[in-house]
This record gives sequence, structure tokens and C-alpha cells, in this order.
Amino acid sequence: MGKKKLYKTADEIIAGYSLTSSKVHRKVYLVGRPLKTGNVSLVRYHSSGSGKFRVRERETTGVILCIEKDQSVKLENQEKLRLQQVVCDTLNADLEREEADFKPLPKTKVLLSDYAKELAERSLKETGNRHSTYSSMNSLAQHAELFRPHSQLGDIDKKWCLLFIDYLKHKALNLNFQRSKDPNKRKEVLIGQNSQNRLIATLNNALNTAVRESLIAHNPMNELNSKEKVPAKKGTREFLSHKEINMLINTPFTHGKYDIKPSFLFSCYTGLRWSDLKAITRNDIHSDANGKYIDIIMVKTKQHLKVYVPQVALNLLPHAVDNNTPLFCLPKNDYANERLALWIKDAGIKKKITYHCARHSNATVLLSSGIPIAVVAKQLGHLKIQTTEIYAKIMDEAQVGAANKMDELFKWT
Repeated sequence: MGKKKLYKTADEIIAGYSLTSSKVHRKVYLVGRPLKTGNVSLVRYHSSGSGKFRVRERETTGVILCIEKDQSVKLENQEKLRLQQVVCDTLNADLEREEADFKPLPKTKVLLSDYAKELAERSLKETGNRHSTYSSMNSLAQHAELFRPHSQLGDIDKKWCLLFIDYLKHKALNLNFQRSKDPNKRKEVLIGQNSQNRLIATLNNALNTAVRESLIAHNPMNELNSKEKVPAKKGTREFLSHKEINMLINTPFTHGKYDIKPSFLFSCYTGLRWSDLKAITRNDIHSDANGKYIDIIMVKTKQHLKVYVPQVALNLLPHAVDNNTPLFCLPKNDYANERLALWIKDAGIKKKITYHCARHSNATVLLSSGIPIAVVAKQLGHLKIQTTEIYAKIMDEAQVGAANKMDELFKWT
């Protein structure tokens, strides 16, 4: 298959993909708007009525087509366009039928994989985070295509869900190995129990959203009992001990200009998530008779959080340019975790640590120090204390491991 022509300017993208409003004979269509960067923003137009009564509404999709430097960018652009065209086709059919006094067509013919990708893009547009919902929905889309590529929302019933869960348990492969550029890493490795659990939860989330948007009448996942699903594997959250955090304090960071060291330690001391850590400003730090505290609305849960900040954390705060600028200079999450891993290795710590592990570390250090679990739950912004209890179970298992180690070192004879 020959390489397709690359569009290297905004005008070429708009012309090449026919993203103009001229000679459009549809109710709903896409138009490309050039950006100063040379990229193109996709805008969706809704047109109704005719003649002097014709009304046209404009809606920004939040989707950007990039200058095509290579074939991989072109493929991404084509996939973005395909998904947006699916949305346009559905809306267009509904408008035409409404004007002809017919009821709108049921939208159950939308492919599950397409819908999951659409939800992923919505999440990225809302949060700017390529992890969490964005990553999970894209993973669901890929596995849905591998399981049954033409599954429509209307096809999904209890039997489909049970067969999909069976696929996840016995056939679903780790796609990260499959996508690796290194031939030596392309292995057929089945996904783990927690990945199975996460994909099932993501499917349930997607179907609940489809119900709210009137795409389907009900969520068939509600017909399954807990034994038919896959439980999460407990006690697998990685964390740093008090000793290991001290090792990091005493290890210089030599892997770039960003505030990796102070921000990670700040998270260890306060339990803040990455999304909140990168957003806090001087305006978020207040004082009262008890000391200084952070008062924010958490990015992930949209819940209010008030956390008192220890002096060791306050000492880490860099000088802010103004009260509205984020306190820590941080790159994207993936790159930050890459730099963090190098620093962790420098400290001699043999654990796979990401920024989110700082939050786990905060919880386990506080609980092991005798702080009541209800206090730790409030510190982390957990709505349910059962979420915090996970860390207590991890500590119990660690203590059992310590006891077993003693038996191993000092064998009873």
C-alpha cells in the first residue's frame, strides 16, 4: 500500500479533507478553521430551515487536526475525522427525520468502539489528562474491536457482557507489549486481574453514559452479579516507606530543569494528586490559627478539599512569579514519571514508582505512625473510608511479610 499524500499546511488540510462550507447539502457538517499554529480546528455546524428562515448554529468540537509531518500523524487525523463524521451522520439523520415529521432514529447502531473513543476525546478535552478516563476508554475501544469489531450499542446485552468478560479473563493480551517498537518486547502476555477489573468498570461507565444520553434504554451490566465480574486484586499499590522517602530527600535530582523533586516530596507530605499538584497556586494557600492549609476543588472528583500543610512541605515551595501561576513547573505526566524513575534509581530504590505513588506513600506513612484512619481519609479527600482502608490492608500484609521474614532468618528448630 503506497503512502498517502501529507497535508503540511492548514489550507492543504482543509482542502484535502473537504472541510469547507461551500456546496454542502447536509443539515450537519464539519468545517475546518485554520489556527495560528498551522493546525486546523474542527467546527460542527447545524443547519435547519430554509430561505430567510434558515438558521445555522456553530459548535466547537475541541478536535484539532495537526500538520502532517509523517504518516502516523495522517492516520491520527483520519481517525479523528472518522469519529467526528460518525457524530455528524447521526445528528444529520435525526434533523432530517424531524423536519419530515418522523421520529429520530434510534442511535443504538453506533459502534461501541467508536463511542468509547468519543468518550475518551471528551475526557481529554475536559481535563487535558491522557491518563485515567482517556486511557481507559481508548483501551476499552481497542479490546472491543479485538473481541467483536462490529459490536453496536444495541447489540450489547447480558450475554454479550458475559462473553466479553470471558474474553478479558482468557484471551485479552497486554496491548503495550503488542505496540512496542522493540521486537524483543512484542510478547503475547495476558492482561492482569486489575486490568480486567478496570476494563469492566470502564465498560459499565460507558454504558451508563449511553443510557444518560438516551442512546440505549438500560445498562445490561446491571443484570450481572458480583461473582460474574472480576474483583480488583487488593494490596498491589506501590508506596515508599518513611526510610525510602528520606533516601530521596538526600538524593540530588540531576535529570532536568523541572520541579520533580520538590513536587514529588510535597505530594508525599500532603497526599495531593498529580492533577491538583500541578495546578495549585499561592491563592490556594491560606492561614488560620492552626497553621497554613491548601483549600481547593479537586480536579478528579470536583469535591472540596482542605489540607493543612506541614512545614517540611512549605519549605519546598518555589518562589512564585504571581499568585495565579502554578507553584511547580512540571512537564506532562508521562515525561515527569520518566524523570522521576531516574531519580528513584539514583536513590537506590528498586520499586516502580510513579507520581501517584506519592499519594499512596502519604497514606501508609500516616497510618503506620498511628494517625486515625478517619483523619487520613479526610486528608486524602476520600468520600468513603473504605477507600482508605485499602492502605491499612497493605500495611497488614507488609507486617505479615516481616513476620515471615523473621521465620526465614531465624528458623525454629
